[in-house]
Amino acid sequence: MSGHREWRYLALGTGVAVAATVTGGTFARGLLPRSASDQAMATAATAAYGMGVGTFAVSAIEACSELVAQARGRGDPDTTTLLTAGLLAAGGLAASRVLRNDHAAPVPVAAASSGAFVLGGGSAVAALVLAADKGLRRALGPGRHAAGIGAAAAMGGGLAALRLSRDEARAEQLGETLDDRAIARPAGIRGALTSLGVGAAVGGGLVGLAGAEFAVAEGTTRLVSRAMGRREDPVTPLVGHAVAAAALIPVGGIALDRVRRRMQHADDIVEPAYPEPPTSPYVTAGPQSLIAFDDIGKEGRRFVLMALSADEISAVMGEPAIDPIRAVAGFDAAATSAARARLALDELEALGAYDRSVIVVAAPTGVGYVNYTFAEALEYLTRGDCAIVVPQYALVPSALALNQTRAGVALQAQVLAGIRDRIAALPEGHRPRLLQFGESLGAQVAMDVAAQGTHRFDELGLAAGLYLGTPFRTDLWEWWFADASAADPAGILASVTRADAIPDLSDRVRHVQVIHDDDPINKFSYDAVVREPWWMGPPETRPPLVPKETQFRPVVTFVLNLVDLKNGMNSKPGEFVRMGHDYRIELCDAIRHTFDLPATDEQLARIEQVLRDREREWAARRMVAKRFASARASVLGQLQKWGVDPSSVGLDDATAAKLARGDLSGFLSKLGSSGPST
Repeated sequence: MSGHREWRYLALGTGVAVAATVTGGTFARGLLPRSASDQAMATAATAAYGMGVGTFAVSAIEACSELVAQARGRGDPDTTTLLTAGLLAAGGLAASRVLRNDHAAPVPVAAASSGAFVLGGGSAVAALVLAADKGLRRALGPGRHAAGIGAAAAMGGGLAALRLSRDEARAEQLGETLDDRAIARPAGIRGALTSLGVGAAVGGGLVGLAGAEFAVAEGTTRLVSRAMGRREDPVTPLVGHAVAAAALIPVGGIALDRVRRRMQHADDIVEPAYPEPPTSPYVTAGPQSLIAFDDIGKEGRRFVLMALSADEISAVMGEPAIDPIRAVAGFDAAATSAARARLALDELEALGAYDRSVIVVAAPTGVGYVNYTFAEALEYLTRGDCAIVVPQYALVPSALALNQTRAGVALQAQVLAGIRDRIAALPEGHRPRLLQFGESLGAQVAMDVAAQGTHRFDELGLAAGLYLGTPFRTDLWEWWFADASAADPAGILASVTRADAIPDLSDRVRHVQVIHDDDPINKFSYDAVVREPWWMGPPETRPPLVPKETQFRPVVTFVLNLVDLKNGMNSKPGEFVRMGHDYRIELCDAIRHTFDLPATDEQLARIEQVLRDREREWAARRMVAKRFASARASVLGQLQKWGVDPSSVGLDDATAAKLARGDLSGFLSKLGSSGPST
């Protein structure tokens, strides 16, 4: 093949064919159900990746074809290109089979295997595209590039269909059925249009990004060629792609940091449903607190204002109760982790936490959130005789707080050590039990205080710990999963898939993980871009709920895992289900078994019901308050444009506050007797 134009058409045709081929893999089952929009997003992203693979493969063929031409002497350029593509395909696919690629393989080896697979597969498709194009040119004459690209797309579609057929046969052979968990079909025309829009937006954006990379790569290749005096014999385009990648990576890092900073400031808002500081002397920001309402973030404000009272607990448990304590060491309340730890300890002292029988240090997620259902279940089961402290280490979504978890671990350990020392100074018989809780990223922070081994739990004075949905990147979990006897020689840490299995654990176990088999937070991993995850090994070794027929493919598997990650926390207020990263259904049993808290069957049934009712109620309050606040802002804006005083139509501040709570009393009568007559 000769001429830059011909190489570009080969790259385009190969990209189209590879894109069509790899999209077949996106219809494999994942850990969780996918909506039609999810499927469109995954397919579009994978298609964009396929375009990139095609471009890369053709660049490699172009770089190597000169060597092949020199080896075989003069000959047909198309034959030389086809031979080069065949050699790269055979070499790449052979290398991918020789190099090990499973969870036990070192990442560099797995990356080499995946890279060889991608190069080999892309080169094989390029060879097919080139052969088809050559045949079309013989049949139709030169310049039939549109027909060639159409043939490439059809070829890719055929390969994708073959892949789907093989997956279905594999599922039947393994006794699995391809059920509705993979894709939820759109409901009607609106759902279909939404899915198409999502797919077009994602695919278009990624193709645009790939186009920008291609333009930078081509420009760089030309500049380097000119600088080296090789205008007629330009350097390999792989040089340009390497430079483009090196330039785009830091740009992405800067953009991510800007998003993180913006999200942190977005959490400074005071929600309409939680407008005023609490009046209880037993919670942070109340009369006895050392910490201001504005310094604990949105989630901290929710946490303290949703605390149960003694009367509410008694009404459910049918027994006397006391007011529980909730403390939040706000991220904005101090500048360093050490200062936040000191503030947390001082706050516990000020609120009277050491008069309670149980103190729980609850590690939050990145945004400062601790599951409200956990706090309420604990308060019911202890009859209010508990204190919960939340040391905040960030105020951004967990995905943006991953680089702040080490600071969170240090903060958690400092708070635990301070409470341990304070408890040790109390008289025998008056020492509360020190417990620990973490969910999701909070579980990572809580567990990694013992990253050196579970003996650290005892050194920090912990009587027990509960960890839900432990993330894949938790240091202790990774070590314990790989070699439990080394990480936990005393056998005090265990894992179950549901809370009702905790009573069957050994009496030695005092720290319990509850991890669902289909929880993507536990099973996600960045190296799944190039390395087979542990849970996608041989079908007979896979955990329950992991599809046995789904096979690992570089990048494609990672894209599907990202979709699962997005869907892991899908939940509806008041509906507790055992699926994915939703652990509300486990909390009551997990707390009472792990922390050894008594309750009758009747009490447990009432707790379970009231937890659901309260969650629905609070969700409704937040929604109503937010809608009223938005409507009020719109009304005030319009009145301002008209030059009308809001109080003249009954919309004074006191009435607005009542409206925000959904209370219309008095407003309609005011509205009827005030303002200009019409």
